[in-house]
Amino acid sequence: MARFKSLLTALCLLLSVPLLLAMGTGDSEGPTRIPEPRSNYRVLVTDLQGTQVELTEFSIEGQDFFLGKLGQGELAVSFAKVKLAELANPEGKLTATLTLKDKKQVKLTVKPKLLATGKSAYGNFRISLNEVQRIEILGLVK
Repeated sequence: MARFKSLLTALCLLLSVPLLLAMGTGDSEGPTRIPEPRSNYRVLVTDLQGTQVELTEFSIEGQDFFLGKLGQGELAVSFAKVKLAELANPEGKLTATLTLKDKKQVKLTVKPKLLATGKSAYGNFRISLNEVQRIEILGLVK
């Protein structure tokens, strides 16, 4: 009898696995939770359609810097140094041209699927970098 119960329990667990996997946090639910960045930056994001959204608690994958390839290396540029990021996708490579506060520019190749997130006046917001045209850093919220 004990063997039957353990076999039945194992069978029930095995049959419930597909149901449990289907209950994941899919994208269809929207951005109900977003990462909490170390710093609270206010930005203006413009997507490829020209829609602008003002965000606070802005981050890219939860970080407060732009990360990308510069030549053969990787470079992280803090939002504190950036005034404007203009994104373009020529020849299938997403590039971010960063205009720094000292007016210098640096051009990075970035991963297109990185998520930018923040809080708008309407709720939490997220967008893949490959859907973004421009990010203007408006400042640090105190």
